Amino acid sequence: MAREKYTDQANRLGGFYGDLKLGSRPALLIVDFQKGFTQPRLSSLAGEFDEAINATSEIISNVRGKMPIIFTICGYSSKLEAGRWVEKCTALEDLILGTEACELDPRLPFSCESGDLVIFKRMPSAFFGTSLCATLNSIGVDTIFIAGCTTSGCVRASVVDAIQYGFGPFVIEDACADRSLTQHESNLVDMQSKYAQLVSSNEVIELVSVGV
Repeated sequence: MAREKYTDQANRLGGFYGDLKLGSRPALLIVDFQKGFTQPRLSSLAGEFDEAINATSEIISNVRGKMPIIFTICGYSSKLEAGRWVEKCTALEDLILGTEACELDPRLPFSCESGDLVIFKRMPSAFFGTSLCATLNSIGVDTIFIAGCTTSGCVRASVVDAIQYGFGPFVIEDACADRSLTQHESNLVDMQSKYAQLVSSNEVIELVSVGV
């Protein structure tokens, strides 16, 4: 299982040895799989995330109709909306609302007719300054399966906020991606140890097939 691969013994000895319980009302959160992050011709923010996108697409096809599906897009009408973050990541200026960089990657089967939701955000966490927490509470969600990019950035920030707001975050290891493999793996270790439960896309699909 993914969690076993990324379990860190030092953290277990330090008291981080618990496992999150799967709730009764999950949702799927897909963080920033937009063209600005998946198509290098549009921005230096992009990486080679094909495998994670394919895994996410497969998950969507298997869970649609069985749990809410929520996508996030990071974008700005002005770089002022990025605050101090743009000082560290100047490429955020590529993410202009209304441009191709702020469109969902077309390999993901988004469906407005099926009730899929898109939330626009300006900071790393999907929760910061958005309606996500209120939306999840209003439909009784207690567990969030999380895919997207980047593992060390917006995925991790969203995971930390999820557990702080009382949602059980389950990170789908092979449906997350980062420009740096080292950062991807080290942050999976960190999240599994402290804030989240790691699962694979196959585990998610199996859980849904038996009625999560």
